[in-house]
Amino acid sequence: MLSLSIVLATIAALLFVPAPAIGQAPGDPERGTLDGSPLDDLPAHISVLTDFGSRPDWSPDGERLVFIDGVPLGDVLELNVATGETRKLTDGFEHMGFARAHYLPTGDLLLCGPTSGPRPSDTRPEAGRFTGVMSVLRVPFDNAPQPLGMPCWEGIATSDVSSRIAWNRSDIDYTDSDLLNRVGFGISEIWTGELRYEDERVLLENVELVIDRTAVSTIAVLEVQDFRPGTDELIFTAYAYAGGEAMSVDHSTGLVTNYSQSPVYEEAEGVAPSGAWVLVEREIDNALYPGPLDIWLLPLDGSQAWDRLTHFNRYRDGWYASNPAVNPSGTHFAFQLSIDGDVEGEGRGILLFDIAASGRPTAPPIPASMATGGSGCSVRESPSGGTAWLLVAALLILRLWRPTGSAA
Repeated sequence: MLSLSIVLATIAALLFVPAPAIGQAPGDPERGTLDGSPLDDLPAHISVLTDFGSRPDWSPDGERLVFIDGVPLGDVLELNVATGETRKLTDGFEHMGFARAHYLPTGDLLLCGPTSGPRPSDTRPEAGRFTGVMSVLRVPFDNAPQPLGMPCWEGIATSDVSSRIAWNRSDIDYTDSDLLNRVGFGISEIWTGELRYEDERVLLENVELVIDRTAVSTIAVLEVQDFRPGTDELIFTAYAYAGGEAMSVDHSTGLVTNYSQSPVYEEAEGVAPSGAWVLVEREIDNALYPGPLDIWLLPLDGSQAWDRLTHFNRYRDGWYASNPAVNPSGTHFAFQLSIDGDVEGEGRGILLFDIAASGRPTAPPIPASMATGGSGCSVRESPSGGTAWLLVAALLILRLWRPTGSAA
């Protein structure tokens, strides 16, 4: 139970932290109005691929999906989308479980998972979530992954066209007993590097710091999400900044762009192969304490022309949609059926959304902003000083360390 002082500090932070221009006032009248589950009334353009699993990612040929069978850590499985057959890719070697798995252009997998420390348990259900290290699992996936020597915190990103990867460096652990100090003075950075294959080895080279939390505000926590094709932009989410914003940073110039410009909670996920839009987990009912999320499409042209794609949070008991990943042709996206649970991001299956069948264009015009690397929307500074650490802790505890509706 959060103390009254933390709640009051959060309210104060929301009152005094400047927010971006309002694109849509909070309010979701359909939320929590139906019994049952989203599977009871799926539209024709959404189909079920599996009845378990989380965090899907597409293979370069668009024929397979890789996903995790448990949260916060699990084995990595691969699904043949056409046949429905699955196979486990991580049962041939000892490991503690993985939190993320993404295909590389080579067909290999970039993994994030802990190699030491406590495992998830009833008393520590999220142990290992924040202590991952990166590794590469080589095709045909019959040997142990090769460590890259870099820690990873939450999301990782792989380019569809090059060997460049991106990851987060942070010492913020929301299960830590010294949470206030950890959040208030912790590290939050986004890094990139390039993979180089040397015979049987995989090396990480040209490692660079791209951005840290101060580029957005002193109370922001950053999580990289994806590369934007055709640009030098890295799409990321800034938590504890105006509820949570979908943003980007230009790797070559350092320009930070806020695409959300909204007072409600948003978390960027998969980007279209054209670079024209990004899929976003969004909660429009409560920016102070976000609950069950749904998936929206946001054009990356600075228009804030939000298009809601799912309505899963209409169902009671904490159902929501999360973790969308766009296929290489841009015609479909896979996503996770989620439900509130003891562990953040608990998945109840992988679903497939047919964009054309939903009546939407699969190849919208490429925005003019791609020619300049982003619209350059302003990012506003938040308060700093002796009390900033308390505001940081309050915001992040409520927004990221929440028992319901999170898919970070």
